[in-house]
Amino acid sequence: MSGQDLIAQDLIAQEQTAQELIAVEHAAVHFPVRRGLFGHKAHVRAVDDVSLTLRENETVALVGESGSGKTTLGLAILGLHALSAGVIRWRGQPLADIRRQDQKAFRRDVQAVFQDPYASLNPRLQISEALRRPLALHAMVKPSELRAESERLLELVGLAPAHLYLDRYPHEFSGGQRQRIAIARALALSPRLLVADEPVSALDVSIRTQILKLLQTLKRELKLAMLFLSHDLGVVRFIADRVVVMYIGKIVETAPVATLFERPLHPYTRLLLSAAPSARKGAPEHAIEVIGDPPSPTNPPSGCRFRTRCPFAFDRCAVEEPPLYEAGPDHHHACHLVAGRGPIAAPTS
Repeated sequence: MSGQDLIAQDLIAQEQTAQELIAVEHAAVHFPVRRGLFGHKAHVRAVDDVSLTLRENETVALVGESGSGKTTLGLAILGLHALSAGVIRWRGQPLADIRRQDQKAFRRDVQAVFQDPYASLNPRLQISEALRRPLALHAMVKPSELRAESERLLELVGLAPAHLYLDRYPHEFSGGQRQRIAIARALALSPRLLVADEPVSALDVSIRTQILKLLQTLKRELKLAMLFLSHDLGVVRFIADRVVVMYIGKIVETAPVATLFERPLHPYTRLLLSAAPSARKGAPEHAIEVIGDPPSPTNPPSGCRFRTRCPFAFDRCAVEEPPLYEAGPDHHHACHLVAGRGPIAAPTS
């Protein structure tokens, strides 16, 4: 057996023994809204019957356009949005129970990095105070060690010598430096899971690669799991182990990152690849063009939600919502056509 085969077997064994951190089971998040002159009540189905898992030391990317539901799902996993249906489990225990019993421990284990690093940092606090507060609240170090630990965190994210940064305010830094500080604050509590919501989309192109490489290094050295939310498949290709593609609150495809880029199956995944020049390399034959804009999540189309924009839609797509068909190891898609389900006539009234 070759060395490469042994390495591949070792990686597979590690994945199989890795502990499941997050299990999302048939989760839904619906927001009530009022429509029309007389206040007719409707619901925005931001997340609608979604299931996924995330294991230790794994990076799962949630991908989709604005309105796909990825941020809402990320906030639900952080415990910042209540579910309308379904359950989210953290290490086997329902998140709703954890929030009542041991919220503080959960906050240590699960931290977030948001899209806008300036908005996520208090402009009135010096960086030293922004880093000290979580450390002091959770008693991570002795009071006498707070400054030294703050310096260690800044140097961990590439801001050295740290004493040049601690006594300054967020507005004195560039966007990339602010995001490094936000990452340092998220790491202060030694979390097991980092939820990163579009962490590089607000940064200059020249800085994005630096932050992505930093996240990769931190994940490897600190043995972090990461839920990475993005609309850009070019970024996802660089950092993810597994990709979950969402459209109008539904999962439409999920696969290991290499499989998704080599063999994208759902038309929406192919659309996202077509829209990301940096992601198209190696799969130009999968490029497609679609019609129109995404529909409203308040009134999604019947059947397949992508059918109103899909160039391959046929009768079945309008009358039957596709399940997640299995296409291979850990590869699933929600497309009748790809699954080989032949067209059917729409039901007569």
